[in-house]
Amino acid sequence: MGASTGAGGAAKAQRAAQVEELRGLIRGSAGMVFMDTLGLDSLETFELRKSLRPSGARLKIVKNRLMRKACEGEGADGCLGWLTQTTAVAFAQSDVVSTIKVLTTYAAEHEKVKFKGGMVEGRAVAPAELKTLAALPGRHELLTSVAVGLKAVLQRGARDFKGVYVKMVVAARAAAQNIPS
Repeated sequence: MGASTGAGGAAKAQRAAQVEELRGLIRGSAGMVFMDTLGLDSLETFELRKSLRPSGARLKIVKNRLMRKACEGEGADGCLGWLTQTTAVAFAQSDVVSTIKVLTTYAAEHEKVKFKGGMVEGRAVAPAELKTLAALPGRHELLTSVAVGLKAVLQRGARDFKGVYVKMVVAARAAAQNIPS
């Protein structure tokens, strides 16, 4: 009887560690996307994980009961309704939109992947809203457009400054030669 109690205690400790790991992922993520991936084989799941790496996201196939405990402890109660059947969660570390874009593209190619919903900035988001977010430009695209805009402003300022500088040099030479300009 003592041996079975020890094994039960070890299993309970392992589940507690899994809940803490999930809580850590929730705390460290900018958003989460919940999906049903029933029917994906291990190679397809590997491809999905691989496609998420560049966006800085992490995919976990979760036990609903453990994920429920983790969500309740982290104020992510809005996702509890999605914890049914097979659940995979993509934890977006920084750029949620890029993660959603990758998942949307993957789901379009693999009909077995179905969106259940997501958590973005602490707010529950329906599958239709996830598709709308996927149409937005990602963080990298937005930063690129800001950089291009700043570059144009700086180039215009440099060109204007050069014109003022040239006029000052001409005026200084004229004053040095005592010629009215």
